[in-house]
Amino acid sequence: MYEDKTPEAIKAAMLGEIRAGTGLSALAGGFADGVTGPVAEQLSQCYMSLDAVPDMLFPDESCGAYIDQVGEQYYAITRRAGTYARCTMAFTGKGGLVIPAGTVFLTAGGLAFALQETVTLGSGGTGSGQLQAQAVGSAYNVDAGTIDRMYVNLTGLTSYRNEAAQGGTDPESDAALLERIQERVQRPPTSGNGYQYQQWCLEVEGVGWAKVVELAQGPGTVGLTLVDSTGAPASEEIVEAVRAHVEESRPIGAAVTVDAAQTLEITVAAQVTLSGVSASQVEEALTGQLDAYRRTLIDAKFSRIYYGPEEDQPYTMLYNRLLAMLLNLDGVEDFSSLTLNGGTANLSIPAASVPVLGEVTVTA
Repeated sequence: MYEDKTPEAIKAAMLGEIRAGTGLSALAGGFADGVTGPVAEQLSQCYMSLDAVPDMLFPDESCGAYIDQVGEQYYAITRRAGTYARCTMAFTGKGGLVIPAGTVFLTAGGLAFALQETVTLGSGGTGSGQLQAQAVGSAYNVDAGTIDRMYVNLTGLTSYRNEAAQGGTDPESDAALLERIQERVQRPPTSGNGYQYQQWCLEVEGVGWAKVVELAQGPGTVGLTLVDSTGAPASEEIVEAVRAHVEESRPIGAAVTVDAAQTLEITVAAQVTLSGVSASQVEEALTGQLDAYRRTLIDAKFSRIYYGPEEDQPYTMLYNRLLAMLLNLDGVEDFSSLTLNGGTANLSIPAASVPVLGEVTVTA
């Protein structure tokens, strides 16, 4: 915006303003030339700094730290940190073996989990304990049996196996934080209205979407249904944190229920004709597009405020939308069959459920 405001241009403009009758010379090396040089340099830096002003006042997704500053200073909105994944680990070994709290277990990819409490194996040589990821993030939501090594092996511990880890969410993205700020501006929360209940939910770490049903069970009641930032039902820890936060914030007299969304598993099977790509490549691409589509459905359903339960109806995953995704993938020439949860029709999703991806199979 101010690219022309270079030190040289500013200095030239200043020297050009020297009046002939003052006795000052604008020639290089003169007094005026020496004085205006440093001033022009400082003024140029001020002009360059002005480029950041629109980002401070009107932030978008590319504005980085300015989004945090605008949210915190003007709207008391702070970026949500991620949450830690947790899982149960079953141990087998010598009876009486003590596995200290803090013992670290790893996946093949190096994701670290720490034992939360000391575990002592019983006389039968078995026991179990809770592991927690050592960093936040959805990457730690690993499958069962994938935490299979240790930094330091324990003598007497012969085997261990984890259940699937859940509850890990990523820190809030710039886009999500900006969306919350814009939502605050466009729909001001006040006096315990639906938008304020949604705001309270979204202030809790790990919450991605919060559906609000006013008058859920009649006058004076509110129903909240939570989805985490990965598009999965919120963990019990997140639900409890939201319940506590809403309880300390809500108006006196309101009866509030807070629940995690239910799940509806989505399975897809396709038989296709390919050119220049493998079935596994198409399967990976289709899975990615399906995940984006289900997030779109979740956003449309769980970002809304419903005045009553009669407005909160089931929603639909479109079969033809899935078919269009498949046929538009690179290398897909044609298809002979495509099923969505075993059928070839639109899929109705219950109002309190979110679609989660199950098995996606592509064969050629």
